[in-house]
Amino acid sequence: MFSISLLFISLLLSFANCKPTVNNISDLLPRLLLISFDGFRYDYPDIYTLKNFRSLLDRGVRVQHIINSFTTTTFPNHFTIVTGLYEETHGIVNNIMYDPILNASTSFDTMNDTKWWSQNSYSEPIWMTNELQNNNGKVETKRRSGVISWPSTGTPVNGHMPSKYEIYNETRRFETIIDQIIKWFKDPNEPINFGTIYFYEPDHTGHIYGPLSSQMNTTLQYCDQLLGYLLAQIDNDPYLKQNLNVILTSDHGMTEVDEKRTLKLDDYIDSSLYSAYGGLSQMNIFLHSG
Repeated sequence: MFSISLLFISLLLSFANCKPTVNNISDLLPRLLLISFDGFRYDYPDIYTLKNFRSLLDRGVRVQHIINSFTTTTFPNHFTIVTGLYEETHGIVNNIMYDPILNASTSFDTMNDTKWWSQNSYSEPIWMTNELQNNNGKVETKRRSGVISWPSTGTPVNGHMPSKYEIYNETRRFETIIDQIIKWFKDPNEPINFGTIYFYEPDHTGHIYGPLSSQMNTTLQYCDQLLGYLLAQIDNDPYLKQNLNVILTSDHGMTEVDEKRTLKLDDYIDSSLYSAYGGLSQMNIFLHSG
């Protein structure tokens, strides 16, 4: 069944009358923060009581739904979001995959190898595009990007790295990620004008307990608290409140699955006859020769 899942976008609009500057840094550059909550279904703000998500909706705009790029898993869709390329073009077709041309397979431990993210010379993440616009040589209008935890963070993409980045760390508290990205926007000497951060929830909870569960409600309340924490930092800073736009999005949604309607491949095919990579929304199966 073809499904339509989430894109929840809200632009943080400011209505402040003043226009402050920060340490004489030019206000000419647009400032944007892109945030992804992995697996955040499009209708979670309607199903659950999420006051900060609702508050952001009231201040901005919302896209009702999108058709995600297939495959609807974390690495492929997040790279599509920041490059604008279909997965068959940028080459990241699953979280775990095998490439017969490279004769190599990936894992979560090996995905930071630049060869996977630089398969196509047209792969240009938005943080790279932003910094490539530095063509006037003026320090006060220099574009800088900051990336935290987004898939491919810490890996050169066609030879380019963002000015500031921190790789994914599953033990790190989300609040510290918010603190860091805000600090980069407010840096008095080398501020970023584009930043992006990734949170692995509520996807993690959804895969274990499903999208309609008490556990999901608990996780979404925490996500809502994180959003409130971010908005408070922005609203309490006149410069950010005036100048920073926020896009909130996700890579895919989540639906319930009846365990009685699932198949275990090993019950039908001898596992010695093939190798399989992937899972969740799709799987790649390669038959062994002979």
